[in-house]
Amino acid sequence: MSAFKKIKKSPIEEEFGQYRVLLPQIDQYFQYYHQVPDHELQTAAAGLRAAATDHQDLALLLPDAYGLVKEACFRQFGLLAYDEQLIAAIALHHGNMLEMQTGEGKTLTALFPAFLNGLLGKGVHILTFNDYLARRDADWSRPLFTRLGLSSDCIQQGMPLDEKRHAYRADITYATAKEAGFDYLYSAMAYAPEELVQRPFFFAIVDEADALMIDEARNPLVLAGRMDPTEVDAKAMADLAAGLEQGADFELNDYARNIFLTESGIRKLEMQLEVENLMADEHHALLTALNLALHARMLLKRDIDYVVKNGAILQVDEFTGRVVPDRKWRNGLQTAVEAKEGLPVRSEGTILNAISLQHFLYTYPKLAGMTATARAAAEEFENFYKLRTVIVPPHLPDRRQDEPDLVFADLAAKNRAIVEEVKRVHHRGQPILIGTLNVKESEQLANLLSAAGVKCEVLNAKEDAREAAIVARAARPGQVTISTNMAGRGTDITLGGGDQAEREQVISLGGLYILGTNRHESSRIDRQLRGRAGRQGDPGQTRFFISLQDELMVKYRLQEALPKKYRQLSGPEPITEPKVLKFIDHIQRVIEGQTYDMRRNLLHYSELVEKQRLIIQSERREILLDDNCLLERIGWEGTEPPENTLLDGLRRLALGLYDRYWSDHLDQLQQLKEGIYLVRFGGQKPLREYQRQSDRWFRELCERIDTDLVRKAALLIEDPELDLRTLGVQKPASTWTYLINDNPFGNQLAIMLLDNSNLGFQADPISAVFLFIAGLLQRRKKR
Repeated sequence: MSAFKKIKKSPIEEEFGQYRVLLPQIDQYFQYYHQVPDHELQTAAAGLRAAATDHQDLALLLPDAYGLVKEACFRQFGLLAYDEQLIAAIALHHGNMLEMQTGEGKTLTALFPAFLNGLLGKGVHILTFNDYLARRDADWSRPLFTRLGLSSDCIQQGMPLDEKRHAYRADITYATAKEAGFDYLYSAMAYAPEELVQRPFFFAIVDEADALMIDEARNPLVLAGRMDPTEVDAKAMADLAAGLEQGADFELNDYARNIFLTESGIRKLEMQLEVENLMADEHHALLTALNLALHARMLLKRDIDYVVKNGAILQVDEFTGRVVPDRKWRNGLQTAVEAKEGLPVRSEGTILNAISLQHFLYTYPKLAGMTATARAAAEEFENFYKLRTVIVPPHLPDRRQDEPDLVFADLAAKNRAIVEEVKRVHHRGQPILIGTLNVKESEQLANLLSAAGVKCEVLNAKEDAREAAIVARAARPGQVTISTNMAGRGTDITLGGGDQAEREQVISLGGLYILGTNRHESSRIDRQLRGRAGRQGDPGQTRFFISLQDELMVKYRLQEALPKKYRQLSGPEPITEPKVLKFIDHIQRVIEGQTYDMRRNLLHYSELVEKQRLIIQSERREILLDDNCLLERIGWEGTEPPENTLLDGLRRLALGLYDRYWSDHLDQLQQLKEGIYLVRFGGQKPLREYQRQSDRWFRELCERIDTDLVRKAALLIEDPELDLRTLGVQKPASTWTYLINDNPFGNQLAIMLLDNSNLGFQADPISAVFLFIAGLLQRRKKR
């Protein structure tokens, strides 16, 4: 054994020798193409496409292709790509994660690897955060790709399947990551080949990568269908929950964000419901509905966790402050919130199929990404996605001034200081963008500023196009804009809003002033907000105003963790004690480490299930596309294949059985996951027990599918007119998609996952691999 400890290689790359060496070659091609007419550019592009098809070695074509795109960008947009963008474009082609500061031209940079890889005709997907950005970038780039002989298109939510299928067959396709994921789920449950809208994946470039690949990756994408009706009246449960008193009828654990009925509360409910024992098994559904109603009432806050718009509950993302219209809570919680607000109850539906955004991105053989804040998440990008992080320096030196945080003892003192600071900055005409934590805070601050005589524009991130337009003009002289911290993400803020005279005026005033009203659980979000100022060498200024009563401080009880002499600080002035500021920085790093550990452990829980999904999906697809596979599976003994009508019926039977049993399996696993932490008290490791149970259930699932398929196929062959519903198979009359908020309360599972001392929750990847292989061998043996 070596006497020296192995030094782990850094996941961050800041040396560009291997990329920079290509710049002179790219420039030679650019200088050549700069002299030729347009039709010769098209001829050159066609030649590159032919060469790519013949050889498939794109690295050899890169200098030529990038020189061609550089010239095409200059002719089409009047933009001359600089060396830093070309280095970034080379790194993207080689499958890396880029950190490029806001305003450095990520959208232009992506055109280079998109064109190069698009030459193969296999499809390049550029995945971004919302429909507005996908449509905007597609419309902007389309003339360039057309000039170079490649097709490009855009996916939008709600598009007809025929239009989506056409868009996915373009050489370059812009889409949101979640919409591409939903289409993947639809294709995985197709009942006819024409329902397959996507072709095999090849290469994806993920824009706003930290938001999509880390923050959003924890929320599974769901395809849902019909839901069996429940006998429990959700509105009645909401009324009962509203009549319970905290302390007497239930206890609220603020840190764990959980609720427990007291003995008194249980007796009170038993009297009102006229049941003898609410805890009896026959009242399980009733007790569950009551708990959900209580959680909805006490733990989910309107205008913080969700907003009500057009008679619907719209969740607010905790990281971005954006409204997420197609995200739902699961297992009855969505219904409980709707009942709490007196809204029509909309069915959550039975989950037919689901995949995390993380596992969806794994389906691309080649992956790359770009964001303004990759450094802090570099280890996660490498561990989760096998992507090294390349830090691309800005084209011009950074002139932004990041002022030290101002910390106040209470919210009132902080808000007074914010109002005074905004008045001061606004009086001199300097534009100011205020980043708030949530919708409620943005509206409260707007009222305070209005009372102080400061006119401001409030943006609650409810409409992508509108938010982009508002944020884009946030750097005009005298402009005061309040927004949730990540509103307008992906939108460039130019000083003066495009007016040169106003730009010079704003520069003379010090550029855009960014004022943050809270620290976040992730410092990446704080840096994203700071990055809205100081683009491309512009001046800018940032400062955070925080208090010891902010949501982050209260949620994690940070004040209690302070040394005793700092716990009783008060007064209107900022706290100047350096140890307090250092402590807040330290706590934020600890929280980041804990949330990283939680995401890592949750990934271990989902890995085995994802392998199971791939097995089921592969077998299902074979049945969909291969008649011989279908006949083999049902044990067809005829010398000739059945007539088309019977063959179609047998196929629908097989696909329906796969879908029904897989849906039941997902529901079973979710219930197991929610209670698995209890095995720790018996000295067992929850992850290992979850894997064992999941593996056992999956083998049973496969056996049930095989047995049922052969038995029911025989019945259908005997009577081809048999209604499939009598065989327990029915294609959903309608399906819909949404995202699951998997952990809205920081439940017991999450708490224990965050507990680094909890050995019972250590990941056990060896047993996971063993169990998966055992299950797979068992499956193949049966075949």
